[in-house]
Amino acid sequence: MARNRTNQTIRLALAGMMVAVVMVSNYISIPTAFSRLHVANAICLLSGMLFGGLQGGIIAGLGSALFDLTYPAYAAEAWITFITKGTMALVCGLIVSSNWGKAQGRRGLVLGALVGAVTYIALYLSKNYIMLRWVRAVPENTIAPMLISKLTSSLVNGLFAVIVAPILFTALLPALRRAGLVHQLPAASHVKQ
Repeated sequence: MARNRTNQTIRLALAGMMVAVVMVSNYISIPTAFSRLHVANAICLLSGMLFGGLQGGIIAGLGSALFDLTYPAYAAEAWITFITKGTMALVCGLIVSSNWGKAQGRRGLVLGALVGAVTYIALYLSKNYIMLRWVRAVPENTIAPMLISKLTSSLVNGLFAVIVAPILFTALLPALRRAGLVHQLPAASHVKQ
């Protein structure tokens, strides 16, 4: 009974730490010629890879929503961010922790990251379409060019996240194993390297 309580405490501490890492990663971006590369999407995918679908999704959504709450301009959409970023990590985590994903190892990580990133891009563009069409009510002929611009930067960010998240996971896994923490992470404990 005491060991079970200790394991739950460790899992909660790891989850809380990851929420903080997701939140802080939202502050980190790299300027490019076209846009900015946001590190947060890669960390959200990493949450799904480490913690699995549901828990990874909650962690990614909560950390991203907390970031939004620190900026008055984003605060009203924090709940949307919770859903979109959480869904990205949820999808990634479900694929990585599935029997197929476990058997695939690194290929499962890349596929999980890819499908998670594509899911996020679809949700992000849908949100923007709804905002432009019905909330802000911009002229209809300006919606498509605005969405294409957002799609371009989203694809760059998505590609960055798909490349970086599996690399981070692969780099962290040996350290987590040495520390005896990998068995506390539902998805990570089953990935073969």
